[in-house]
Amino acid sequence: MGKFLRKLREKKRVTLRKVGEATGLSHVYISQLETGARRKLPTPEKLKPLAHYSNVTMKELLEKAGYVGSTEIIETFEQRVNKAFLHAINDPRLKYGTRIRKELDLNTKRFIIAVYEKFAGRKLL
Repeated sequence: MGKFLRKLREKKRVTLRKVGEATGLSHVYISQLETGARRKLPTPEKLKPLAHYSNVTMKELLEKAGYVGSTEIIETFEQRVNKAFLHAINDPRLKYGTRIRKELDLNTKRFIIAVYEKFAGRKLL
């Protein structure tokens, strides 16, 4: 799981401190997860902000962490849109992205995601 987390962070080109600030987790804790220095599995509650910030599903992160469950975690379309929207407005390459209000309707968020996808050259939805 550590390599997976590091790859996601490096893909966004952000520091451990930036991830820590965005997720509310200690950058030291995140570093320990990435390097494998932390032997105890993180709780799903601690993985949730990492999944959200990294724009991956909870299911994927839980699988990488080694959790095995019989219940399947299913994201709704609205949850996927909200995650993609937050990813787009928090991109460090966009100076003014964080000035966008987060209380926008679903169609406006989808439009912003579409514009971002053209800019970034990658699909989020």
